[in-house]
Amino acid sequence: MLRAILFDLDDTLYDLKAHWIACLRTALADAARATPYDLETLVHRALTAKIWINQMPDFLRAEGITDPRLIDTIFARYRDIWFETLTLDPDAPALLTALGARYRLGLITNGPSWSQRPKIERFALASYMHAIIVSEEVGVAKPDPQIFHIALTTLAVAPEEALFVGDSPENDLRGAAQAGMPAIWVNRHGATLPADIPQPIAVVEGLRDLMAIIHAYDSH
Repeated sequence: MLRAILFDLDDTLYDLKAHWIACLRTALADAARATPYDLETLVHRALTAKIWINQMPDFLRAEGITDPRLIDTIFARYRDIWFETLTLDPDAPALLTALGARYRLGLITNGPSWSQRPKIERFALASYMHAIIVSEEVGVAKPDPQIFHIALTTLAVAPEEALFVGDSPENDLRGAAQAGMPAIWVNRHGATLPADIPQPIAVVEGLRDLMAIIHAYDSH
């Protein structure tokens, strides 16, 4: 019988990729006018290079932008809009409320506190979760099974009494399996599951169908 549901954060409880692209388009509008590339090409180059907040100044310099005031302006805009425009998946509040009435809920997210805690606060996730684990704060990150066990211990449940919901085949599906937990794969962008990754119990494109899937799984 299930007693707990654990979630990843980025690209699980909200669409990180869509948010990332929107922020890059806004931040790089001025940069595109100072490089040989149009805006969409520059955004694609930033996505390919995995340019998050702190990487933006170096990325701009690598793209040939030398004006320090322009670099500072773009960096500040990117940093500010990143947190100001974050939007929780619209299906998440009702889902978490319904699940929280039946199960203990937990969150496990990789990343530093400075980037993950503002998201957790903006989304008011502490009002839903019985455990919130940020990798930097515990000194271990997914897919290491230890971080899953930290969350399970905090929730006072065994691995076989819990289910993990996440988007990353490596970090979430493999990590949960190594910790002894079944998992559901949130595949928002049509990725292909690598052959060496443990099979999830279900695959969803978003959060809309999760309640029914979890209820059916728990009823078996």
